[in-house]
Amino acid sequence: MSKTPSGTSRRSVGWEFRTVRWFVRHPGAVVGPGGLGASVVEFGPGVTGGVIGGLAVGAAAWYRGHPDTFDSVAAPVLRAWRRRWAGAYSGRRWVDLMGSCGLTTVHHRTGEVLVPRVLRVRSWSPYIDVVRVRLVPGQALRAFAAVVPELAATLKAERVAVEQGRPGEVALIVQRDEPFDRVIPAPVMPESSDAVDLRSLCLGETELGGEWREPLIGTHHLTAGATGAGKNSVVMAKLRAVAPMIRDGLVRPWVCDPKLFEFVALRPILEGRYADNPEDCAELVERFVDNMQRKQKRLQRKGKRSVPVSPDHPVDWLILDEVGFLMAYSSEYANQIVNACAVISSMGRATNDVLDVYVQEPSKDVVPIRDLIPHRLCLRVTSERHPDMVLGDGARERGAIADEIGAEESTAGIGFRVDPRSRTPRRVRAAYTTDRDIAELVEFVKAGPASSGTGLRAVA
Repeated sequence: MSKTPSGTSRRSVGWEFRTVRWFVRHPGAVVGPGGLGASVVEFGPGVTGGVIGGLAVGAAAWYRGHPDTFDSVAAPVLRAWRRRWAGAYSGRRWVDLMGSCGLTTVHHRTGEVLVPRVLRVRSWSPYIDVVRVRLVPGQALRAFAAVVPELAATLKAERVAVEQGRPGEVALIVQRDEPFDRVIPAPVMPESSDAVDLRSLCLGETELGGEWREPLIGTHHLTAGATGAGKNSVVMAKLRAVAPMIRDGLVRPWVCDPKLFEFVALRPILEGRYADNPEDCAELVERFVDNMQRKQKRLQRKGKRSVPVSPDHPVDWLILDEVGFLMAYSSEYANQIVNACAVISSMGRATNDVLDVYVQEPSKDVVPIRDLIPHRLCLRVTSERHPDMVLGDGARERGAIADEIGAEESTAGIGFRVDPRSRTPRRVRAAYTTDRDIAELVEFVKAGPASSGTGLRAVA
Protein backbone atom coordinates (compact mmCIF):
# COMPACT_ATOMS: atom_id res chain seq x y z
CA MET A 1 0.00 0.00 0.00
CA SER A 2 1.40 3.34 -1.05
CA LYS A 3 1.82 5.80 1.75
CA THR A 4 3.15 9.26 2.11
CA PRO A 5 6.13 9.81 4.39
CA SER A 6 3.79 11.13 7.06
CA GLY A 7 1.86 7.86 7.11
CA THR A 8 -1.34 9.27 5.53
CA SER A 9 -2.90 7.06 2.86
CA ARG A 10 -3.51 8.39 -0.63
CA ARG A 11 -6.67 6.31 -0.97
CA SER A 12 -10.10 7.73 -0.21
CA VAL A 13 -12.68 6.05 2.03
CA GLY A 14 -14.55 3.20 0.31
CA TRP A 15 -17.98 3.85 -1.15
CA GLU A 16 -19.70 1.42 1.21
CA PHE A 17 -18.39 3.31 4.25
CA ARG A 18 -19.34 6.62 2.70
CA THR A 19 -22.86 5.22 2.24
CA VAL A 20 -23.05 4.16 5.88
CA ARG A 21 -21.79 7.57 6.97
CA TRP A 22 -24.50 9.25 4.86
CA PHE A 23 -27.22 7.18 6.49
CA VAL A 24 -25.85 8.02 9.94
CA ARG A 25 -25.99 11.71 9.08
CA HIS A 26 -29.53 11.37 7.68
CA PRO A 27 -31.33 8.88 9.95
CA GLY A 28 -34.70 9.91 8.51
CA ALA A 29 -33.77 8.12 5.29
CA VAL A 30 -33.74 4.86 7.27
CA VAL A 31 -36.30 5.51 10.00
CA GLY A 32 -39.06 6.72 7.65
CA PRO A 33 -39.10 3.86 5.12
CA GLY A 34 -38.18 1.37 7.84
CA GLY A 35 -41.08 2.44 10.05
CA LEU A 36 -43.48 2.31 7.13
CA GLY A 37 -42.32 -1.18 6.18
CA ALA A 38 -42.53 -2.41 9.78
CA SER A 39 -46.08 -1.05 10.06
CA VAL A 40 -47.14 -2.85 6.90
CA VAL A 41 -45.66 -6.13 8.20
CA GLU A 42 -47.05 -5.74 11.72
CA PHE A 43 -50.49 -4.23 11.12
CA GLY A 44 -51.13 -4.82 7.45
CA PRO A 45 -51.45 -2.45 4.51
CA GLY A 46 -55.07 -1.58 5.34
CA VAL A 47 -54.34 -0.22 8.82
CA THR A 48 -51.17 1.50 7.67
CA GLY A 49 -52.96 3.15 4.76
CA GLY A 50 -55.78 4.23 7.06
CA VAL A 51 -53.35 5.90 9.46
CA ILE A 52 -51.57 7.69 6.62
CA GLY A 53 -54.90 8.77 5.15
CA GLY A 54 -56.06 10.02 8.53
CA LEU A 55 -52.89 12.06 8.94
CA ALA A 56 -53.37 13.52 5.46
CA VAL A 57 -56.98 14.47 6.20
CA GLY A 58 -55.96 15.98 9.54
CA ALA A 59 -53.21 18.03 7.88
CA ALA A 60 -55.66 19.24 5.22
CA ALA A 61 -58.17 20.21 7.89
CA TRP A 62 -55.45 22.06 9.82
CA TYR A 63 -54.37 23.82 6.61
CA ARG A 64 -57.92 24.97 5.85
CA GLY A 65 -59.19 25.53 9.37
CA HIS A 66 -56.38 27.42 11.09
CA PRO A 67 -54.05 29.08 8.57
CA ASP A 68 -52.15 31.08 11.22
CA THR A 69 -50.79 28.10 13.13
CA PHE A 70 -50.31 25.93 10.03
CA ASP A 71 -48.33 28.59 8.21
CA SER A 72 -46.16 29.33 11.25
CA VAL A 73 -45.62 25.75 12.49
CA ALA A 74 -46.15 23.13 9.77
CA ALA A 75 -45.57 25.01 6.52
CA PRO A 76 -41.92 25.96 7.23
CA VAL A 77 -41.07 22.33 8.07
CA LEU A 78 -42.78 20.89 5.00
CA ARG A 79 -41.38 23.59 2.74
CA ALA A 80 -37.83 23.09 4.05
CA TRP A 81 -38.09 19.31 3.64
CA ARG A 82 -39.30 19.61 0.06
CA ARG A 83 -36.62 22.09 -0.91
CA ARG A 84 -33.91 20.13 0.88
CA TRP A 85 -34.66 16.74 -0.67
CA ALA A 86 -36.51 17.57 -3.89
CA GLY A 87 -34.75 20.74 -4.90
CA ALA A 88 -31.31 22.08 -5.72
CA TYR A 89 -29.81 21.33 -2.30
CA SER A 90 -29.64 17.54 -2.56
CA GLY A 91 -27.61 14.88 -4.31
CA ARG A 92 -26.17 15.35 -7.76
CA ARG A 93 -27.88 18.71 -8.26
CA TRP A 94 -26.01 20.20 -5.30
CA VAL A 95 -22.72 18.68 -6.47
CA ASP A 96 -23.28 20.12 -9.95
CA LEU A 97 -24.14 23.52 -8.47
CA MET A 98 -20.96 23.62 -6.41
CA GLY A 99 -18.89 22.46 -9.36
CA SER A 100 -20.43 24.96 -11.77
CA CYS A 101 -19.65 27.84 -9.39
CA GLY A 102 -16.09 26.66 -8.69
CA LEU A 103 -16.74 25.79 -5.05
CA THR A 104 -15.38 22.24 -5.11
CA THR A 105 -11.77 21.39 -4.37
CA VAL A 106 -9.59 18.35 -4.99
CA HIS A 107 -7.83 16.61 -2.12
CA HIS A 108 -4.13 17.11 -2.76
CA ARG A 109 -3.23 13.50 -1.82
CA THR A 110 -6.15 11.27 -2.73
CA GLY A 111 -7.47 13.27 -5.68
CA GLU A 112 -10.98 13.04 -4.19
CA VAL A 113 -13.36 15.86 -5.16
CA LEU A 114 -14.44 17.63 -1.97
CA VAL A 115 -17.88 19.26 -2.04
CA PRO A 116 -19.28 21.68 0.59
CA ARG A 117 -22.02 19.80 2.42
CA VAL A 118 -25.55 21.03 3.14
CA LEU A 119 -26.25 20.70 6.87
CA ARG A 120 -29.72 22.17 7.18
CA VAL A 121 -32.30 24.09 5.18
CA ARG A 122 -34.76 26.46 6.85
CA SER A 123 -37.65 28.05 4.97
CA TRP A 124 -39.50 30.27 7.42
CA SER A 125 -40.82 32.28 4.48
CA PRO A 126 -42.16 31.02 1.13
CA TYR A 127 -39.68 33.38 -0.53
CA ILE A 128 -36.50 32.85 1.48
CA ASP A 129 -34.33 29.78 2.17
CA VAL A 130 -31.53 29.77 4.73
CA VAL A 131 -29.05 27.01 3.84
CA ARG A 132 -26.33 26.05 6.32
CA VAL A 133 -23.27 24.70 4.51
CA ARG A 134 -20.17 22.94 5.88
CA LEU A 135 -17.04 24.26 4.17
CA VAL A 136 -14.37 21.92 2.85
CA PRO A 137 -10.83 22.19 4.28
CA GLY A 138 -9.00 25.25 3.02
CA GLN A 139 -12.21 27.12 2.18
CA ALA A 140 -13.56 30.33 3.72
CA LEU A 141 -16.60 32.58 3.44
CA ARG A 142 -14.94 34.72 0.78
CA ALA A 143 -15.01 31.76 -1.64
CA PHE A 144 -18.83 31.88 -1.59
CA ALA A 145 -19.03 35.68 -1.46
CA ALA A 146 -16.97 35.89 -4.65
CA VAL A 147 -19.51 33.86 -6.66
CA VAL A 148 -22.79 35.21 -5.27
CA PRO A 149 -24.06 36.32 -8.74
CA GLU A 150 -23.24 32.88 -10.19
CA LEU A 151 -25.03 31.12 -7.32
CA ALA A 152 -28.12 33.31 -7.79
CA ALA A 153 -28.19 32.69 -11.54
CA THR A 154 -27.71 28.92 -11.22
CA LEU A 155 -30.37 28.64 -8.49
CA LYS A 156 -32.68 30.88 -10.54
CA ALA A 157 -32.99 33.09 -7.47
CA GLU A 158 -33.40 36.85 -7.35
CA ARG A 159 -30.65 37.20 -4.78
CA VAL A 160 -28.18 35.19 -2.75
CA ALA A 161 -26.45 36.56 0.36
CA VAL A 162 -23.70 34.90 2.38
CA GLU A 163 -23.08 35.14 6.11
CA GLN A 164 -20.61 33.55 8.48
CA GLY A 165 -22.05 30.72 10.53
CA ARG A 166 -20.36 28.57 13.12
CA PRO A 167 -16.64 27.88 12.66
CA GLY A 168 -16.23 26.03 9.37
CA GLU A 169 -19.74 26.90 8.19
CA VAL A 170 -21.49 29.54 6.11
CA ALA A 171 -25.17 30.31 5.64
CA LEU A 172 -26.67 31.11 2.25
CA ILE A 173 -29.75 33.34 2.23
CA VAL A 174 -31.51 32.47 -1.03
CA GLN A 175 -34.26 34.90 -2.05
CA ARG A 176 -36.48 33.15 -4.57
CA ASP A 177 -39.00 35.95 -4.98
CA GLU A 178 -39.78 39.38 -3.55
CA PRO A 179 -40.73 38.73 0.10
CA PHE A 180 -42.54 42.05 0.42
CA ASP A 181 -45.57 41.65 -1.80
CA ARG A 182 -47.83 43.97 0.19
CA VAL A 183 -47.74 47.37 1.83
CA ILE A 184 -47.05 47.18 5.56
CA PRO A 185 -49.50 49.39 7.48
CA ALA A 186 -48.21 52.09 9.82
CA PRO A 187 -47.18 50.89 13.29
CA VAL A 188 -49.87 51.12 15.94
CA MET A 189 -49.01 53.88 18.39
CA PRO A 190 -48.58 52.61 21.96
CA GLU A 191 -50.99 54.11 24.48
CA SER A 192 -48.38 54.86 27.15
CA SER A 193 -44.69 55.64 27.43
CA ASP A 194 -44.27 52.49 29.51
CA ALA A 195 -44.99 50.46 26.37
CA VAL A 196 -42.10 52.03 24.41
CA ASP A 197 -38.61 50.54 24.34
CA LEU A 198 -36.29 53.16 22.89
CA ARG A 199 -33.71 50.48 22.13
CA SER A 200 -36.13 48.40 20.05
CA LEU A 201 -38.65 50.25 17.90
CA CYS A 202 -40.75 48.30 15.40
CA LEU A 203 -40.35 49.94 11.99
CA GLY A 204 -41.65 47.21 9.66
CA GLU A 205 -40.80 43.63 8.69
CA THR A 206 -37.72 41.59 7.81
CA GLU A 207 -37.39 39.35 4.79
CA LEU A 208 -37.96 36.32 7.03
CA GLY A 209 -41.37 37.61 8.11
CA GLY A 210 -40.39 38.85 11.56
CA GLU A 211 -40.57 42.34 13.03
CA TRP A 212 -37.87 44.77 11.98
CA ARG A 213 -36.68 46.56 15.09
CA GLU A 214 -34.10 49.31 15.52
CA PRO A 215 -32.87 51.38 18.45
CA LEU A 216 -33.37 55.12 18.66
CA ILE A 217 -31.01 55.95 21.52
CA GLY A 218 -27.43 54.80 22.03
CA THR A 219 -26.43 55.44 18.42
CA HIS A 220 -26.81 57.78 15.43
CA HIS A 221 -28.56 56.97 12.18
CA LEU A 222 -27.90 57.31 8.45
CA THR A 223 -30.55 56.38 5.88
CA ALA A 224 -29.71 56.58 2.18
CA GLY A 225 -32.18 56.25 -0.67
CA ALA A 226 -33.03 57.75 -4.04
CA THR A 227 -36.09 59.91 -4.61
CA GLY A 228 -39.18 57.82 -3.91
CA ALA A 229 -37.25 55.07 -2.12
CA GLY A 230 -39.25 55.51 1.09
CA LYS A 231 -37.00 57.47 3.45
CA ASN A 232 -40.04 59.28 4.80
CA SER A 233 -41.59 55.93 5.73
CA VAL A 234 -38.64 55.15 8.00
CA VAL A 235 -38.72 58.35 10.00
CA MET A 236 -42.52 58.39 10.27
CA ALA A 237 -42.50 54.82 11.58
CA LYS A 238 -40.03 55.92 14.27
CA LEU A 239 -42.19 58.91 15.19
CA ARG A 240 -45.32 56.79 15.58
CA ALA A 241 -43.40 54.18 17.58
CA VAL A 242 -42.36 56.82 20.17
CA ALA A 243 -45.56 58.93 19.98
CA PRO A 244 -46.51 58.63 23.68
CA MET A 245 -43.01 59.68 24.72
CA ILE A 246 -43.25 62.74 22.47
CA ARG A 247 -46.62 63.50 24.06
CA ASP A 248 -45.19 63.10 27.59
CA GLY A 249 -42.11 65.23 26.92
CA LEU A 250 -39.65 62.32 27.07
CA VAL A 251 -38.63 62.56 23.39
CA ARG A 252 -38.22 65.89 21.59
CA PRO A 253 -37.88 65.82 17.78
CA TRP A 254 -35.97 68.63 16.05
CA VAL A 255 -36.58 68.74 12.28
CA CYS A 256 -34.69 70.27 9.35
CA ASP A 257 -36.98 70.02 6.31
CA PRO A 258 -35.34 71.62 3.23
CA LYS A 259 -37.98 70.10 0.93
CA LEU A 260 -40.53 72.31 2.74
CA PHE A 261 -43.39 69.82 2.86
CA GLU A 262 -42.22 66.40 4.13
CA PHE A 263 -42.55 67.31 7.81
CA VAL A 264 -44.59 70.49 7.75
CA ALA A 265 -47.61 68.61 9.13
CA LEU A 266 -45.61 67.99 12.32
CA ARG A 267 -45.05 71.68 13.09
CA PRO A 268 -47.90 71.85 15.65
CA ILE A 269 -46.09 69.32 17.88
CA LEU A 270 -42.50 70.52 17.38
CA GLU A 271 -42.78 73.68 19.51
CA GLY A 272 -40.51 75.76 17.31
CA ARG A 273 -37.99 72.98 16.65
CA TYR A 274 -38.56 73.13 12.88
CA ALA A 275 -36.61 74.78 10.03
CA ASP A 276 -37.07 74.67 6.26
CA ASN A 277 -34.26 76.72 4.71
CA PRO A 278 -30.47 76.52 5.03
CA GLU A 279 -30.09 79.57 7.25
CA ASP A 280 -32.81 78.50 9.68
CA CYS A 281 -31.52 74.90 9.61
CA ALA A 282 -28.03 76.07 10.55
CA GLU A 283 -29.52 78.08 13.43
CA LEU A 284 -31.63 75.12 14.58
CA VAL A 285 -28.62 72.76 14.56
CA GLU A 286 -26.61 75.29 16.61
CA ARG A 287 -29.47 75.48 19.13
CA PHE A 288 -29.43 71.70 19.31
CA VAL A 289 -25.68 71.69 20.06
CA ASP A 290 -26.09 74.40 22.72
CA ASN A 291 -28.83 72.37 24.37
CA MET A 292 -26.64 69.26 24.29
CA GLN A 293 -23.74 71.09 25.89
CA ARG A 294 -25.97 72.38 28.68
CA LYS A 295 -27.04 68.79 29.38
CA GLN A 296 -23.39 67.72 29.43
CA LYS A 297 -22.56 70.41 32.00
CA ARG A 298 -25.44 69.28 34.22
CA LEU A 299 -24.12 65.72 34.12
CA GLN A 300 -20.63 66.97 34.88
CA ARG A 301 -21.83 68.88 37.93
CA LYS A 302 -23.65 65.77 39.17
CA GLY A 303 -20.61 63.58 38.52
CA LYS A 304 -22.59 61.19 36.31
CA ARG A 305 -21.80 59.68 32.94
CA SER A 306 -25.44 59.16 31.97
CA VAL A 307 -28.96 59.50 33.36
CA PRO A 308 -32.27 57.73 32.67
CA VAL A 309 -34.63 59.41 30.25
CA SER A 310 -37.10 61.65 32.06
CA PRO A 311 -38.88 64.99 31.48
CA ASP A 312 -35.80 66.67 32.97
CA HIS A 313 -33.44 64.65 30.76
CA PRO A 314 -35.39 63.96 27.54
CA VAL A 315 -34.11 62.41 24.35
CA ASP A 316 -33.35 65.17 21.85
CA TRP A 317 -33.64 63.77 18.33
CA LEU A 318 -32.32 65.82 15.39
CA ILE A 319 -33.84 64.77 12.04
CA LEU A 320 -31.97 66.10 8.99
CA ASP A 321 -33.85 65.44 5.76
CA GLU A 322 -32.09 65.82 2.38
CA VAL A 323 -28.81 66.42 4.17
CA GLY A 324 -26.92 66.72 0.89
CA PHE A 325 -28.66 70.05 0.30
CA LEU A 326 -27.56 71.25 3.74
CA MET A 327 -24.01 69.85 3.83
CA ALA A 328 -22.86 69.99 0.21
CA TYR A 329 -25.09 71.74 -2.29
CA SER A 330 -25.73 74.91 -0.25
CA SER A 331 -22.18 75.95 0.54
CA GLU A 332 -22.97 79.13 2.51
CA TYR A 333 -24.01 77.23 5.64
CA ALA A 334 -22.54 73.81 4.83
CA ASN A 335 -19.42 74.09 6.99
CA GLN A 336 -21.39 75.33 9.96
CA ILE A 337 -23.87 72.46 9.75
CA VAL A 338 -21.17 69.84 9.13
CA ASN A 339 -19.12 71.00 12.12
CA ALA A 340 -22.14 71.02 14.41
CA CYS A 341 -23.24 67.56 13.31
CA ALA A 342 -19.71 66.24 13.85
CA VAL A 343 -19.91 67.46 17.46
CA ILE A 344 -23.31 65.80 17.94
CA SER A 345 -22.24 62.46 16.46
CA SER A 346 -19.05 62.45 18.52
CA MET A 347 -20.43 63.56 21.88
CA GLY A 348 -24.22 63.12 21.94
CA ARG A 349 -24.55 59.48 22.94
CA ALA A 350 -24.15 59.96 26.72
CA THR A 351 -26.78 62.69 26.88
CA ASN A 352 -29.25 60.86 24.59
CA ASP A 353 -28.82 63.39 21.79
CA VAL A 354 -29.52 61.51 18.57
CA LEU A 355 -28.55 62.48 15.02
CA ASP A 356 -30.80 61.01 12.31
CA VAL A 357 -29.63 61.79 8.74
CA TYR A 358 -31.44 61.14 5.44
CA VAL A 359 -29.65 61.50 2.11
CA GLN A 360 -29.94 60.55 -1.56
CA GLU A 361 -26.24 60.37 -2.49
CA PRO A 362 -24.17 58.92 0.39
CA SER A 363 -20.63 59.75 -0.74
CA LYS A 364 -18.16 61.40 1.63
CA ASP A 365 -18.29 64.56 -0.51
CA VAL A 366 -21.99 64.87 0.29
CA VAL A 367 -21.94 63.49 3.86
CA PRO A 368 -18.49 64.30 5.29
CA ILE A 369 -19.44 62.88 8.71
CA ARG A 370 -20.60 59.54 7.29
CA ASP A 371 -18.01 57.51 9.20
CA LEU A 372 -19.16 59.05 12.50
CA ILE A 373 -22.66 57.57 12.09
CA PRO A 374 -22.71 53.86 13.04
CA HIS A 375 -26.33 52.78 12.44
CA ARG A 376 -27.18 52.63 8.73
CA LEU A 377 -29.93 51.71 6.31
CA CYS A 378 -29.68 51.57 2.51
CA LEU A 379 -32.94 51.81 0.58
CA ARG A 380 -33.11 51.81 -3.22
CA VAL A 381 -30.13 53.69 -4.63
CA THR A 382 -28.93 54.60 -8.10
CA SER A 383 -25.34 53.31 -8.08
CA GLU A 384 -23.84 49.92 -7.30
CA ARG A 385 -21.20 51.74 -5.24
CA HIS A 386 -23.75 53.17 -2.82
CA PRO A 387 -24.50 49.98 -0.79
CA ASP A 388 -20.83 49.70 0.17
CA MET A 389 -20.70 53.41 1.00
CA VAL A 390 -23.64 53.03 3.39
CA LEU A 391 -23.33 49.52 4.81
CA GLY A 392 -19.57 48.99 4.62
CA ASP A 393 -17.05 47.48 2.24
CA GLY A 394 -18.22 44.25 0.64
CA ALA A 395 -21.89 44.71 1.59
CA ARG A 396 -23.08 44.50 -1.99
CA GLU A 397 -20.90 41.46 -2.64
CA ARG A 398 -22.60 39.78 0.34
CA GLY A 399 -26.07 40.44 -1.08
CA ALA A 400 -27.06 44.08 -0.41
CA ILE A 401 -28.14 44.77 -4.00
CA ALA A 402 -30.01 47.98 -3.16
CA ASP A 403 -29.22 49.38 -6.60
CA GLU A 404 -31.26 46.56 -8.17
CA ILE A 405 -34.48 47.33 -6.28
CA GLY A 406 -37.09 48.39 -8.80
CA ALA A 407 -37.78 52.10 -9.12
CA GLU A 408 -41.49 51.60 -8.59
CA GLU A 409 -43.97 52.91 -6.07
CA SER A 410 -44.65 49.35 -4.94
CA THR A 411 -41.04 48.96 -3.73
CA ALA A 412 -40.93 52.09 -1.54
CA GLY A 413 -39.53 51.37 1.92
CA ILE A 414 -37.57 48.25 0.84
CA GLY A 415 -33.88 48.24 1.61
CA PHE A 416 -31.01 46.62 3.47
CA ARG A 417 -29.55 46.96 6.92
CA VAL A 418 -26.61 45.09 8.45
CA ASP A 419 -27.37 42.50 11.09
CA PRO A 420 -25.55 43.63 14.26
CA ARG A 421 -24.40 40.10 15.11
CA SER A 422 -23.51 38.45 11.83
CA ARG A 423 -22.73 41.71 9.97
CA THR A 424 -24.77 40.31 7.08
CA PRO A 425 -27.08 42.56 5.00
CA ARG A 426 -30.75 41.80 5.68
CA ARG A 427 -33.61 42.87 3.44
CA VAL A 428 -36.26 44.87 5.29
CA ARG A 429 -39.31 46.97 4.53
CA ALA A 430 -40.50 50.00 6.45
CA ALA A 431 -44.18 50.44 7.24
CA TYR A 432 -46.04 52.96 5.12
CA THR A 433 -47.45 56.01 6.89
CA THR A 434 -50.29 57.81 5.13
CA ASP A 435 -51.31 61.47 5.56
CA ARG A 436 -54.14 60.24 7.74
CA ASP A 437 -51.68 58.34 9.95
CA ILE A 438 -49.59 61.51 10.32
CA ALA A 439 -52.68 63.51 11.28
CA GLU A 440 -53.50 60.83 13.84
CA LEU A 441 -49.98 61.14 15.26
CA VAL A 442 -50.30 64.93 15.58
CA GLU A 443 -53.67 64.70 17.31
CA PHE A 444 -52.37 62.00 19.66
CA VAL A 445 -49.41 64.14 20.73
CA LYS A 446 -51.47 67.34 21.00
CA ALA A 447 -53.77 65.58 23.48
CA GLY A 448 -51.09 66.31 26.08
CA PRO A 449 -49.23 64.26 28.70
CA ALA A 450 -50.96 61.18 30.06
CA SER A 451 -52.15 61.35 33.65
CA SER A 452 -50.43 58.06 34.45
CA GLY A 453 -47.29 56.33 33.33
CA THR A 454 -43.89 57.61 34.30
CA GLY A 455 -42.02 56.38 31.27
CA LEU A 456 -39.24 55.01 33.48
CA ARG A 457 -39.64 51.34 32.56
CA ALA A 458 -39.69 52.16 28.86
CA VAL A 459 -36.16 53.47 28.89
CA ALA A 460 -34.56 51.34 31.59
